[in-house]
Amino acid sequence: MELNLPQKSLASLVEALNTVSEQPVDIDFTLPDYCPDIEKILRCKITPQIFSRNISAGQLQVEGNSVISILYIDSEKGGMRVCEQTLPYSASFRINDVPEDYVVHTSVKCEYVNCRALSRRRLTVHGAFSLYAKVLTKGSVVFGCPEELENTEFKKKDISASVLSSLSSEQFSVTDEIQISGKPAVELIVDNDINSQLIDYKIIPDKIMLNGELNVRLLYISDTETGKTEHLDYIIPFSEVIDSPGLTEDSEACVNLSVMSSDLSLKSDILSENPLVNVDSRVCVSIIAYSTEEVTIATDAYNTEFSSEPEFKRISIPDGTKKLSGSFMHKDTLSLNDIKISEILDFTASVCPLTTNISDGKLVINSKINVKILAYNSDNDTVYIERVVDVCKEQELNDEYNSVICSDLSIISISYRLGDNNDIEIRCELNYSYLLQKNTCFNTLSALNVDDKKPFNKKTCALSIYYAESGEKIWDIAKMYNTKQSMIISENELVTETLEEPTLLFIPTV
Repeated sequence: MELNLPQKSLASLVEALNTVSEQPVDIDFTLPDYCPDIEKILRCKITPQIFSRNISAGQLQVEGNSVISILYIDSEKGGMRVCEQTLPYSASFRINDVPEDYVVHTSVKCEYVNCRALSRRRLTVHGAFSLYAKVLTKGSVVFGCPEELENTEFKKKDISASVLSSLSSEQFSVTDEIQISGKPAVELIVDNDINSQLIDYKIIPDKIMLNGELNVRLLYISDTETGKTEHLDYIIPFSEVIDSPGLTEDSEACVNLSVMSSDLSLKSDILSENPLVNVDSRVCVSIIAYSTEEVTIATDAYNTEFSSEPEFKRISIPDGTKKLSGSFMHKDTLSLNDIKISEILDFTASVCPLTTNISDGKLVINSKINVKILAYNSDNDTVYIERVVDVCKEQELNDEYNSVICSDLSIISISYRLGDNNDIEIRCELNYSYLLQKNTCFNTLSALNVDDKKPFNKKTCALSIYYAESGEKIWDIAKMYNTKQSMIISENELVTETLEEPTLLFIPTV
């Protein structure tokens, strides 16, 4: 007969999808009537935005649009102008067996863009961006639990398991009206970058209270006659209460913020000559949290009355979760080749999707920083320069963590200095946050096959004598004599289950 053990399950994180899809961007368009003719194209920029991410009928559906921004020099006054067009896109990814609880992570990276003026008013744009999609869901690790059964001995192992306690995501809007004071008024927004930053959070049962901010950076033209440019850096604070069932004050949580889409527009202010800048951003927060649970697993068993044969299965149980966060400084030098810079108008940078792995006890971080420079050259012509900087950081881990659950890398600040050798020295401060996990593999008991047609011969003596060597385990001796481990320990007044020296043992008969 087969003795099936009671089964226990621990909630775990399962990667249901991790893929990337290249989305083409192809469009021909004519400049609107209010835009002057093109003299020279400085830059073509593709900014993908995400409006919705839904899972239904076994598919992840991502809907959004690509904002195509053309920065150029107009033929009339020689000033900078910008023209934007939007192109919708849709992507589908097949997913099997997705439960109700899940979080979706998406990120984008522009792979290439080519822009060509067919005439002074007509443009053609060909490019592509990569859409990275990851779906994390709740799974389970199932194993057998020991229980008190007549004539059956279990070998037990107590462990502290990291159990997935909460998995949730939510979207919310952050809006504000920026009143520009102490600076010239905005006539035309040339470029913008909006990113989110988590300041702090507080966990209460089943909820999380988070404080964050949107960092808004604008490059705008204050006078279209002269083409004079100005910068504006603005911070929009926000606070949100997010439902996250299963979250407790003792949970180890990974909280990730991302800006899905943003819209900036100018609005006239009747109380001032300066127009307001309307900011409307859609932010997504995802929460992955773990708690510690003490569990007992069965690693072996035998029957004291009949011949038996155990069956095993190998499982991996998370038995440690740790959050790492901090910042580091990255320095690099950008070569400008033959371009002579006289003045920098705008200097921005963004982090590309990162990769992480754990090797030889070190956490290895690899990413790229995309640096964008708008400047005047030595002939006082406007030029646009783009460079990619590799970022690699290694961090020693004192514990044996072997997997990265979630990760985030963002730019805190960046500064630059024009060098003497026609290069630019940059200093970039980066903020990182990671949730690490330690997974341990066990051979666990799945079933015990007991042959009730093969009983053990009952000994006539109540005790047997066994000469044990140092390092022998009481469990192995008890299993060899088909008796109970507890009886050997009690009969010999032992305090440990592993013998530290050679010992003469009395083995009781069941």
